[in-house]
Amino acid sequence: MYADLISVEEFFYQKHDVITPHSNLWGDFNLSLNGTLELTIADEIYLSPPSYGLWIPPQTHHYCAGVNDQQTHYICIRIHPRLCSQLADKTRTLNVRPYLKQTIEEILDQQKQGIPIPQYYEHLLQLVVDQIQHSSCYEHYLPKSNHPILNPILDCLADTSRFHKSMQELLDPFQITERHALRLSQEQLQLSLSEWRNRAKIIYAISCIQQGQSIKKIGLDLGYQHSSSFIEFFKRYTGQTPAQMRNL
Repeated sequence: MYADLISVEEFFYQKHDVITPHSNLWGDFNLSLNGTLELTIADEIYLSPPSYGLWIPPQTHHYCAGVNDQQTHYICIRIHPRLCSQLADKTRTLNVRPYLKQTIEEILDQQKQGIPIPQYYEHLLQLVVDQIQHSSCYEHYLPKSNHPILNPILDCLADTSRFHKSMQELLDPFQITERHALRLSQEQLQLSLSEWRNRAKIIYAISCIQQGQSIKKIGLDLGYQHSSSFIEFFKRYTGQTPAQMRNL
């Protein structure tokens, strides 16, 4: 049953590779096992690092592009409309837990073996749908804002050369209090500024890891004096240590 309703495919993309704009009759769950995806969905830009995937409902116009210097290992899970009623009717960013990744990797391994045990393969497909259905979700991983005050602040927070500075140091030139900035970010982004900045740091860190930079250097760039603090921060957001992600 599930083998007729779910398709799991893998692709490998280089930087600047582009999937031409299209829409599908089936729903799509897109995620990266290694690298960050940038997808344009219904004229909005979404980012999806390895710990977050994107659910795209049926008949939604979209395309994606490779943005990492290193090769991106990309997974597309197509879900028949019959099962899509269990999922969101709008594009959502979903939290990808390690168990979901492991299940997908097992499905790919079973495919390479020619699906020796169909019943087991069916069970894996059902597990994937169940996990997608019950994953925590957000409108965007790193939401944007056109607010005249907030937009330049976000540009500043995303500046990798300033990651080592404190939040107050970054806000001082804008003559705005942290409290006012927090209120704006909650209204416009549904996130605190510190959470938004942490997610920007994670995207930067993943890119640096893929480029082969040392854990110590990446940690220092992000403002961590001790590598252990950076590793703990990274694992909290991705479910993996930097070394584990590098070895994927």
